[in-house]
Amino acid sequence: MIFINGVKTQIKNDINLEKILKTNFSDSYSYAVAVNNEFVPKSKYKNTIIVKGDIIEVVSAHPGG
Repeated sequence: MIFINGVKTQIKNDINLEKILKTNFSDSYSYAVAVNNEFVPKSKYKNTIIVKGDIIEVVSAHPGG
């Protein structure tokens, strides 16, 4: 089990951050992402492995203020 924005989410196996984001969020927005309180740049999403117990926080920018 992992947490995404405070919500418990089941994962079967370790998975990369890119796949988590594609599965749970729209591709139409930019994200700021932290895993276990550490910012992860977009260039590292594919190589960042999410394991059980990880806490992911995602903030998306929405145009129009």
